[in-house]
Amino acid sequence: MKSVKLSSRLLILIATLWLTLAYCGPLLSALNDYQTSLIAKIGFLFVIACVYAVLFLIARAFHCLKAAIFVLFITAAVVTYWMNQYGVVIDPDMLVNALETDTSEASDLISVKLILSVFLWGVVPAVVLLWMPVKPQPWVRTTLLSIGAGCILVTVAMGVLMTQYSEYSSLFRNHRDIKYRVIPFNVISASVSVAKAKLSTPETFIALGQDATQQPDNDKTPKVMVVIVGETARADHFSSNGYPRPTTAGIDQLAKQGELISFSNATSCGTATAISVPCMFSFYQAENYDNRARSTSNVLDVLNNAGIDVSWIENNSGCKNVCDRVEEITAENYCDSDQECFDTRMLEVLKTKLANTKQDSIIVLHSMGSHGPAYYKRSPQALKKFLPECTTIELNQCSVDTIKNAYDNSLIVTDKLVTGAINTLKEALQLDTSLMYISDHGESLGDNGVYLHGLPNWMAPDEQRRVPWIVWPAKAWAAHPDKASHYPVNHDYLAHSLLGFFNVKTSLYQRQLDLAAQLAP
Repeated sequence: MKSVKLSSRLLILIATLWLTLAYCGPLLSALNDYQTSLIAKIGFLFVIACVYAVLFLIARAFHCLKAAIFVLFITAAVVTYWMNQYGVVIDPDMLVNALETDTSEASDLISVKLILSVFLWGVVPAVVLLWMPVKPQPWVRTTLLSIGAGCILVTVAMGVLMTQYSEYSSLFRNHRDIKYRVIPFNVISASVSVAKAKLSTPETFIALGQDATQQPDNDKTPKVMVVIVGETARADHFSSNGYPRPTTAGIDQLAKQGELISFSNATSCGTATAISVPCMFSFYQAENYDNRARSTSNVLDVLNNAGIDVSWIENNSGCKNVCDRVEEITAENYCDSDQECFDTRMLEVLKTKLANTKQDSIIVLHSMGSHGPAYYKRSPQALKKFLPECTTIELNQCSVDTIKNAYDNSLIVTDKLVTGAINTLKEALQLDTSLMYISDHGESLGDNGVYLHGLPNWMAPDEQRRVPWIVWPAKAWAAHPDKASHYPVNHDYLAHSLLGFFNVKTSLYQRQLDLAAQLAP
């Protein structure tokens, strides 16, 4: 019995229907939330189907139809799982964040449920279609038919859009996130944007602050600034900012004694490490920050050129090019690779650095903080105060309470890191010391069905952008520490506050973005 061969047209129809209907959950959920009419929903799905059919027609013309089906099905299955699981959207920034995830972080995101879901919704249908034989057709005929069919589909799709123009125009105007919910178009679009940025001619490195000089100081005591870069900490879960749970008991005690300031109104540059970390150390402000920062001197470069000793102690997924031109100490130098390296291990390195410091220095501690979704891994058993914890990365399988328990326990480690660093600085009597703690971005913990972080700034909830910011000692930063805690700050202040602390004169310096200059004039 001869095997039945499909025509390429029928194969394209089957693949298009599967791609449109099997992975439309996140899109339909959003359309329901936006109270879109049934006719508009059906029309929207039809337009999407036309677009994917055109993609497959192009693939057929280049004799790579089955390869395109396989890649798109697997990609769509993975993305659908993540969007359903964590309520995220896929845009270029989210893709960059995913590409810059290290092995350790990636392992926290892989589960049996993910593998099973991708197998059932991606691999199985792709293999079934790949296994089906297709009738061979002449290349010229195939190409002409593809072009003709593509033109017809585009025309029909435009006609459907025009019939519901008023509703669609309102939908896209008021809900820009819709395009990031169309799977796998969102990945294709983001991939093209990222590829264009990566493959474009590299920009010539721009050395800023060549005029930077440190002004002489009568006090010959070496000045040391410790900057702790937090990870995924949200301001409203710090008890120093009014959270009812004692997540930052040590910081609270120092605040009550007037030793430090905890800013309760601080905003991040972005919602992902890959954006916020380069941004906060750059001289670009959040409103005009882009990839230029990676090919431009940052504040650490300027301080280094001015004669300040600069060190970066890493316990996260890398410094995102910020420390490329200064000393970096990675976790492999002070932690066992087969165990969770808790942030407090960096205190040993800090103590050693301070003992050998003979000149003005800045030491950056890049912490693992509350990196999710495996929040339960970020705290040792001895510090797990809030129980029971969510002990899986499948956050939507846990109650909000258990997720917050695991997350809040990770903040206890952050509290130990910050207070431990302050105590270490207090013991360094031979140095004039100061400290800042700033988180790179916040985190969604199931609020309104959203988890993790990485949403575009324009649609990100406060939970992802409101971050804790702490400075010590209080009197060095503000004339009235008790009032300063309500001062609105953002990541734009970091670079200029560091220049001011070390009394570095440069045309880059903006006094209005120097915390000490504004709070202790």
